[in-house]
Amino acid sequence: MNANFASIMPQIVGVWCEEVGHDVTYICYTGKENLIKELPQNADIVFICAFTEAAQTAYALSNILRSTGAVTVLGGPHARCYPQDAVKYFDYVTGFTDKNIIHEILYDCSQHRPLGLIS
Repeated sequence: MNANFASIMPQIVGVWCEEVGHDVTYICYTGKENLIKELPQNADIVFICAFTEAAQTAYALSNILRSTGAVTVLGGPHARCYPQDAVKYFDYVTGFTDKNIIHEILYDCSQHRPLGLIS
């Protein structure tokens, strides 16, 4: 991953979460950072945005986070192109996303396993 692949949408999702009272930690992972050290402790819900080239990393990250009890959400190009695969690894998978979808996910904020929900 290169930093130029970063999207503005994860920042927007962070703002929408803050607007309804959530504490937000934003991490832009480019492949060089120690992602495990960067993760917030005791996260209730984690939104991940990934291109398909980063899908395996996103799936592994979701596995780690879900094992700690966190609810995970995948958005971005991979989620739009391969939602039927992504629901095996995430509680929610979003295609084109807006504020209402994010608020619905935050309101529900529940584990959906073994298969996640496609929004």
